[in-house]
Amino acid sequence: MVNEKLGPISNAHVVHADTSEYGAMDEKCIQLAELAATAVDFPKTGKIVSMPPSLRPKLYPDFMQKDEAITYKSDKILGRLYRSIQEASNGDLVPEETCTLNDLPYDTDMEVPGATDFLSSAWQCKCSYEAQLNALLSQYGVRTEAELVTEHIWSLPKYSSRKQGDIKERLKNAYSALRKELRSTFESIETDQTEISDDEKNRVYVMKASAWYQVTYHPKWVQKSREMLGPDCEEMPARLSFAWIAVDYLARIKIRCRGDVKANSQRPVET
Repeated sequence: MVNEKLGPISNAHVVHADTSEYGAMDEKCIQLAELAATAVDFPKTGKIVSMPPSLRPKLYPDFMQKDEAITYKSDKILGRLYRSIQEASNGDLVPEETCTLNDLPYDTDMEVPGATDFLSSAWQCKCSYEAQLNALLSQYGVRTEAELVTEHIWSLPKYSSRKQGDIKERLKNAYSALRKELRSTFESIETDQTEISDDEKNRVYVMKASAWYQVTYHPKWVQKSREMLGPDCEEMPARLSFAWIAVDYLARIKIRCRGDVKANSQRPVET
């Protein structure tokens, strides 16, 4: 690890390809490509690669986001793409969540017999989940739930690229742990029986998935969420990811409603 040089060599290759009219066919890039090939084999061969000072970049293109170095405005395609994305982000062309508590869609197909038995526990799980979700968003200054769920986080405060990478990894791990915890809760079944068949488990999971959907989308539960949040929440984006922790079973419910599978099938859709 101490002698690992592949990263600096690769970065130097990007810089010289960007500054040269010959791109990756520039003589310096070819030299760096040969060094990179040797560096890749270092763990096996033990042959240490040293990058000559003449190949070390002194300036970096803006798209590499080297905050600690002197940068320049790249005229190549990567530079133009980078700046167009920056402009779109700064201009708020990437929309925030627009679905508020007042205009949530609700699909009655997602209601199944027996789901009402699980509504109370579903609501408690939803409150716990969203409290932790909101804490993560607030702690790191992330603007939307979708960023956290999709792992495409773009609204972090302006940190260095390295710090942003660390924060994104932390957020990814924290949300993954939260989702795993809630999925474990979803799959837990309280029963007096010592054993329960797979078909019976899946039947219960379908009812629980329906309950989780209802407490997220049904107007009655949406109103309850509004009352808990207070009078200033009218324009607050609705939190919708809770229901989709059980997406495989929600998909099964919808498919059954469309008559695409046998009516008595309770198994989830593979995701």
